[in-house]
Amino acid sequence: MLNNKIFSYVGFAKRALKLKAGTNAIKTVKKGVYLLIACETASQNAIKEAKKLSERFGCPLYKTCGFTVENLVNKENCKLVAILEPELAKAIINNSGEDLKDISGGINE
Repeated sequence: MLNNKIFSYVGFAKRALKLKAGTNAIKTVKKGVYLLIACETASQNAIKEAKKLSERFGCPLYKTCGFTVENLVNKENCKLVAILEPELAKAIINNSGEDLKDISGGINE
């Protein structure tokens, strides 16, 4: 069962300009990434890169289950998305259920 709350929270982040889509866009962020979401269709290299970013920002990394990041942010070929708002990141994690799988949990100050 797909959780529409995740799509809503990501939509809020997008409208508030608190979302970065794509690995290259996320690499430009200096600090303030609270959650990374990788696509279930992402390659091993993309996941490895996402784990590095997760460590760099000290934030959790989740992987989609049953849907793609492309559908989540409505951007073609997008495999990774960053949430830059702590409360929205918390809300997404709290509502993740079976739709998101924790790959590496980090603690962000």
